[in-house]
Amino acid sequence: MTDLAPRKLPRQRRARATVEAILDACAQILANSSYEALTTNHVSERAGVSIGTLYEYFPNRESIVAALAVRSFGQMAAEMNAAVVHSEGLSDLDVAEHLIETGVSILASEKYVFKALLREAPFVPQLAEVREARKALDNVIRTIAMLASDRVRLPELETDIWLISQMLYPTMLEVAFHDGGAHERRKLVQELARLTYRMATGHDPSPRRDAAPRIPAETGRDFRAVSPQA
Repeated sequence: MTDLAPRKLPRQRRARATVEAILDACAQILANSSYEALTTNHVSERAGVSIGTLYEYFPNRESIVAALAVRSFGQMAAEMNAAVVHSEGLSDLDVAEHLIETGVSILASEKYVFKALLREAPFVPQLAEVREARKALDNVIRTIAMLASDRVRLPELETDIWLISQMLYPTMLEVAFHDGGAHERRKLVQELARLTYRMATGHDPSPRRDAAPRIPAETGRDFRAVSPQA
């Protein structure tokens, strides 16, 4: 079985910077190429570190990809959960849009990396951090259900939350990976939020009085390292 664990964890600031450079290089390669094309030599060259230095921290390319997935999905879970906390004061439908848009925006900002991680590296979906990010979607549905508790139509609450989450996750991926551009993605998010609300409550939301578009979710992350080259 392939060893996915790093050889050692960085302790000093310089060592942490080296590991971050390796992970950024891995992300850049995945954004511009594919998982199959990824090699440790390619990563070390892109990161500007010797292959010996790379092997001090990672035994193989799979362990680098696993560490990148841990970083990316760990940040995603944290930001999704933070979005739940900061959704107070929004209407039921706006909460659904805000939470779904947060997840989609994170995925879309690194869409080529996330696509490679999820669809080309077979071990990634089994990582604990990826499963934890999936659980963040349960919080999205649970928050909607709590806000609309007097109107919710989920007789088996925990089972229904899990089922809706299982349906929501692959759809969010497809929306994030969609090639139609930001405006089209925004329309898809709005419709997905309406359908999610309907699944949770059993009816469509009331029409908005103010039809002005909301400000897209801000993730607070810098994705320059993983932008695909033209």
